[in-house]
Amino acid sequence: MLIVSNLVIAAAGVLVVVVGRGTATGRIGRNEFAGIRTKRSMADDESWTIVHRGAQPWMVAGGAVMVLTGVISAAVPGEAASAITMGGGVVITIVCTLLGVRSGHRSLANRTL
Repeated sequence: MLIVSNLVIAAAGVLVVVVGRGTATGRIGRNEFAGIRTKRSMADDESWTIVHRGAQPWMVAGGAVMVLTGVISAAVPGEAASAITMGGGVVITIVCTLLGVRSGHRSLANRTL
């Protein structure tokens, strides 16, 4: 069962990278399901793209951390060690996500300069 959860974490990381790239390049437009959905990013299509372009490096980093977390947790023997690895990966992913939102909104604020 632990292997399945590790694979799900790794697959979720791949999904974060795909969504991060897709929203930044315009392949995934404004929607109610994927991406950074704040009041400012959802204001219009241009804002959506600007926010996601600014956030893209952080979203890709967060997704990569999730993939590595899943793979490393699968390789680490013992449930306790795997749980510690998973917890650290989750914390790093959340930090990357928050930094991405902040970076994206800064990009949006700087567009009028």
